[in-house]
Amino acid sequence: METTGETANLGVERDGRVLFLNQVETHAHIRAFFPPGTVSAMHASGIGKALLAAFDPARRNRILDAHPLERFTPHSLTDRAALCADLDRCAARGYAIDDEERNEGMRCIAVAVHDAQGEAVAGLSVSGPVARLAEAGLPRLVDAVREAAARLTVDIGSGAPRG
Repeated sequence: METTGETANLGVERDGRVLFLNQVETHAHIRAFFPPGTVSAMHASGIGKALLAAFDPARRNRILDAHPLERFTPHSLTDRAALCADLDRCAARGYAIDDEERNEGMRCIAVAVHDAQGEAVAGLSVSGPVARLAEAGLPRLVDAVREAAARLTVDIGSGAPRG
């Protein structure tokens, strides 16, 4: 949050959903708010998509088989093939974007955090209004989230993230 000026979130996968563990809110008037303990659908969450993209195919499929791809906004990915194609793009570039998929007008950039065995165990993200998380500014935000996730990955005992 200090680097980006946007709300920062930490979440994990629990029972096929994102469980938000912590949040540091921006000081801006318009902000994302996910209090600790909030759960959300993985397919419509930056952290959820970052984790799904990092999970092995069997784990990803178990989660997707168990949870319907609910439509929250016109931007929600409710077609499994389209979601999987998006997750493949997320894996290839190393970060996920929730582009108004859960809440219209809100965008989220997320990166997986890995444990010492290289497994994705958490996700770190920044969230805010589309107007502030505009396309032109995304590279700076992506770099900040990647750097923070890499530091957290090292802090929990991994030399470096897998992939």
